[in-house]
Amino acid sequence: MSQIRFLVAPGRRLLMLLLTYIVGMIVTAFASSLLLRMGGEGRALPMMRIATVVQDIFLFVLPALITALIVTRQSVRLLAVAKLPSLQMSLVAVVIMLVSSPAMSWIIELNNNIHLPESMAAFEASMRAMEDSASAAIESLMGPHTIGNLIMNILIIGLMAGFSEELFFRGGLQRLLSTTKMSNHLAIWLAAFIFSALHMQFFGFVPRMLLGAFFGYMLLWSGSLWLPILLHALNNSMYVVLKYATGSGEPEIAGGDEWYTILLSALLTAIGLYLIYNMYKNKGKTKE
Repeated sequence: MSQIRFLVAPGRRLLMLLLTYIVGMIVTAFASSLLLRMGGEGRALPMMRIATVVQDIFLFVLPALITALIVTRQSVRLLAVAKLPSLQMSLVAVVIMLVSSPAMSWIIELNNNIHLPESMAAFEASMRAMEDSASAAIESLMGPHTIGNLIMNILIIGLMAGFSEELFFRGGLQRLLSTTKMSNHLAIWLAAFIFSALHMQFFGFVPRMLLGAFFGYMLLWSGSLWLPILLHALNNSMYVVLKYATGSGEPEIAGGDEWYTILLSALLTAIGLYLIYNMYKNKGKTKE
């Protein structure tokens, strides 16, 4: 990162990303409203999908690209899309995604079952309502139970969302944060916090933040944005396929709620992360 020559100061880089994001929000709100009004008889689902793609482009893709192009002449390197991750590291990362499922499901359940004090009952009710609204929106976007819709959902919810969100949150936000005086670790966790917060789902906040941090470390250790893009797209696509196959986005694992299954899942996840970290450290030693 130190080899990248920037044209503007660190604070202004982040401000540029924020301003382009705000403009993207305004364009997205206007375009989505227009598209959804056009969704008459038989056209509601196609228009909703077009609006989702428009959101991904204007809210995430364009702000990251525009900011990178303005702040440096080495935008490809800033966004970390200049090279592919190693096959070995990619395979271990995919395995981590799979073996971490029971532990992550347990964390999801814990977060979902949080109850706030009685004094915050109104706030909890509003947060629950937002969760229900988000779930209903996803159900509407996925459409009827057909192979055609399954393919469209993998393309939009899996691939497009995985690419666009990683380009913004990891390629843009995390990379720009790490060009300030903050450490790589703080940049990763702050980007993950913002990533989860902007989804506006309080009862899924912790698992989504952990997922964002995982993507962040995969970017740091691989040096390539394509690895977190692959993992994010895989995570979303798995949700879509499981939703199609079982009606639930969570995998049904035999003994999945038993403590030893959760413990084994956490242990295997830790081993996988350690292996990738060692690959990263050994790669650094080789370069020396």
